[in-house]
Amino acid sequence: MAYQVFFHTLGCKVNAYETAAISKLLAEEGFTETKDPKEADVYVINTCAVTAEADRKSRQMIHRARRTAPKAVVVAMGCHTEMNRDEEGADILVGTEDRPKLVPLLLEKLKLRKKTEEKEDLDAGTRFFEYGSVLLSENTRAVVKIEDGCNNFCTYCIIPYSRGRVRSRNREAILQEVSDLVKKGYSEFVITGIHLCSYEKEKGEDETALGYLLSDVAGIDGVKRIRLGSLEPSCMTPELISILKENQKLCPHFHLSLQSGSDTVLKRMNRKYDTALFRKVVADLREAFPNASMTTDMICGFPGETEEEHKESCAFAEEIGFTHIHVFPFSPREGTKAYSMQGQVDGGTKSRRTSQLREISDRMEEARTKDFQGKTVEVLVEEVGSDGSFEGYCREYVRVRGKREGAVSGQILLGTVTGSDGFMLLGENFHPES
Repeated sequence: MAYQVFFHTLGCKVNAYETAAISKLLAEEGFTETKDPKEADVYVINTCAVTAEADRKSRQMIHRARRTAPKAVVVAMGCHTEMNRDEEGADILVGTEDRPKLVPLLLEKLKLRKKTEEKEDLDAGTRFFEYGSVLLSENTRAVVKIEDGCNNFCTYCIIPYSRGRVRSRNREAILQEVSDLVKKGYSEFVITGIHLCSYEKEKGEDETALGYLLSDVAGIDGVKRIRLGSLEPSCMTPELISILKENQKLCPHFHLSLQSGSDTVLKRMNRKYDTALFRKVVADLREAFPNASMTTDMICGFPGETEEEHKESCAFAEEIGFTHIHVFPFSPREGTKAYSMQGQVDGGTKSRRTSQLREISDRMEEARTKDFQGKTVEVLVEEVGSDGSFEGYCREYVRVRGKREGAVSGQILLGTVTGSDGFMLLGENFHPES
């Protein structure tokens, strides 16, 4: 019997990658994926625990699965379940460290085989669990996971508890996956992980290990563009930036996780840098990559945040000149130090500060488009209209709209920026790369 499986994923790119990985493993066992949850024999929820709201949604989705597909085997996996082993509603519950048990447990539950213990990976919590080549794409970009876990223990973050310590993927497996995805037609690769700059740290390597890995990825025939996920400012050393500068395939877009522009708040967050170091890293990157885009995450209303600290944070954001800021109100997360910190900020104040910082982000994002006027941009086509119009992202990760008869999704086109529409660049005279 061919069983149908439905997936619902909450949270980050890493979760999306791991959902794709589980989908691949189940496909190898004869399962087929359905987009209709009511048809599912198996309903998988990949949960998130990064905020209290994510926890709530994860719990809600587990119970919704039971109502939507009452006859299905409900599987809950991921960060929320790692932290809530007594979660009710799921037939099978695995976290992040015991994910390798999921498929054998499911097969046993469905009575497809009698003995599954031989395939259980009992030491998965201390090393990277290898799924083999996984296909997860964001439109025309393929996502490749290289690392799991984090050692930082920021006071607001549950991830080190839910995902464990840093574990790096075997370099050969990463390169093999990229090679396999090139054969499937992908030319741009997003390198992701929970704490990218810690790649191979558990093996005694420093930050340059990430740079050398990316050099190897760039050397694979067919790889045209490489993007990086979120980066920790304290890891962006001159040595790593020097290696990245030599990588012609690396897109000049860096997501540096700031969280706050106030040094006193950063200290309470247990971040491993201050604004002076962040400022230097941005300067070094902009020297190495002229016209690079800088994006970030920032939290408003962290416990004890004063009005003055909020103003410092806003002023620092404007000084840096980010292309975009992902702004979040602080969400108390049980199990973290920040949950019980003194000086919890009320909801109204957090909402006001969040709106102020988002307005700053919008102004900077619109102003950023002026930097491209008259310049040539390289666009990876994602959406194509019947009239030859298309949209896609340039190397600096700004959305571009243009027109080219015969344009197809996945194609790289070069053109000149002639204007903008809000956050969108408008271009003309697009032609294929030589």
